[in-house]
Amino acid sequence: MALIHHAMLAAIALAAMSYSPVAAQENVLPVYEQNGIAYVSGGVGKEESEALQATQANYNLRILNADQSGHFSGDTRIVISDMQHNVLLDATSGPLFYANLPKGRYIIEGFSDDQTKKKTVNMVNGKTVRIRFIWPEDMNNTPDD
Repeated sequence: MALIHHAMLAAIALAAMSYSPVAAQENVLPVYEQNGIAYVSGGVGKEESEALQATQANYNLRILNADQSGHFSGDTRIVISDMQHNVLLDATSGPLFYANLPKGRYIIEGFSDDQTKKKTVNMVNGKTVRIRFIWPEDMNNTPDD
């Protein structure tokens, strides 16, 4: 009888362990890495935006891409270089882009259509740097007058 009881407990525990990771994996955004810099990007849609924002504490560089009306803007390219202009990261970005950078100074560039934005940042241990790249509104989505 004790053997059956232990076998049932083991089966229940195994089922619980196999179920949780699968369910959790469906909502996890992929973490990418270039040259030792971990980053995540996305934010299109409410669920993705909330999932990404839930991870923001894990990243010390947070970039928001928005248009002049404050609406999220995607299809941006982010390039992170050191002060000698060596490219460390070159990635496509959604409205939200989070990365972990080591202590130091960096050039952060955003590219969208024919526009370029550029910021120089100083990353300090324990501090978060927030950048807002504000892009012109998409002319194709502007109502006709």
